Amino acid sequence: MVLTKFVEVGRVVKINYGPQEGRLATIVEILNDKRVLIDGPTTGVQRQVIPIRRLTLTKFNLKGATRGARTGVITKAIKKSDPFAQYAQTLAAKKVAKKALRAKLNDFDRFRVMILRKRRSALLSTQLKTLKKSTGGKAQTQAKGGNKKK
Repeated sequence: MVLTKFVEVGRVVKINYGPQEGRLATIVEILNDKRVLIDGPTTGVQRQVIPIRRLTLTKFNLKGATRGARTGVITKAIKKSDPFAQYAQTLAAKKVAKKALRAKLNDFDRFRVMILRKRRSALLSTQLKTLKKSTGGKAQTQAKGGNKKK
């Protein structure tokens, strides 16, 4: 597998530790092998030096961001390409949003989720039984490995 996410100027990153955890920013300058300067003018992240280990690299790269670019240049580049909207469509962002939604549930909401999951499970099991009856029970033996002789 070839690496495609590099620490580079213009790379969109997600902060994974600290008071601004979960926010997106852009790498503006690489200071050394452990620290970078980031800026996130549209997400509320102040221009700051942060260790790379506190960042998660995304696959998005900001076009037009040059080394040491000022906040205004970064803002224009973000408005032009809108990588944060693209990030919101990724599987990782959807997973985080789902986790946040579940964390907000109260006791009654969790109960309703449990009931709905039970209904779905019962519906799937009845559909599976009708499928087995219509195929003569062959679906299960093929799923387990077919008619292998020992």
